[in-house]
Amino acid sequence: MLNSVSMDYIYKSTYEATKNREIKKELDKEAFLELLVTQLKNQDPTEPLNNKDLIAQLSQLSSTEQIMNMSNAVQEMVNSQLSLGKLQGASLLGKTVAVNDNTLVIENGVSDSITYGLNTSSQVMIEIYDVRGKLVYSQDLGIKNAGLNSFVWNAKNNDGTSLPDGEYIYGVYIVENGQKILTSGIKTGIVEAIKFLNNELYLLVNGEIYPFSAINEISV
Repeated sequence: MLNSVSMDYIYKSTYEATKNREIKKELDKEAFLELLVTQLKNQDPTEPLNNKDLIAQLSQLSSTEQIMNMSNAVQEMVNSQLSLGKLQGASLLGKTVAVNDNTLVIENGVSDSITYGLNTSSQVMIEIYDVRGKLVYSQDLGIKNAGLNSFVWNAKNNDGTSLPDGEYIYGVYIVENGQKILTSGIKTGIVEAIKFLNNELYLLVNGEIYPFSAINEISV
């Protein structure tokens, strides 16, 4: 008497076999060479593979291998750069850095100071905007000397009205021939932590996260 086999058992066995079988979506050089050897073994003796076709296939194999080797070399270089970046990031912990930052905060009616650098003595203008992008304050600071400069805002608009606590955005402009040229503000602080996001290095400075590209000065 035949033993009965349930459909559930057959389905499960077939499913497990299919799931465990690895399917290669791309041919590697070993598979390519195996196909070529199989083709040579099973060719029609009366119409053998001609030299031109054989050379073409061997050239394709060589090109495939070179591309794979190049891809591996590029990946190794990327991994090396990532490792170097991590070492570089670790070396910044505890260091004082200056980062490009054009934000300031009013807290309890008192504003952060604005720091900026000049390569040469220049006429400077300050413009401050709220988070909606509305201009709330502007001032021509006149000629300022080269090097680091600072400006302390009284947290009021141009009408003398005190502004609410919160975050604001400012622009420092160098005025040349009647044209305003935006330059970046600067904040300094100690690197408290480092983090990699999408293979990019970020630093935690004064409780804020900055990309490594925002750093313009590092000191002990």
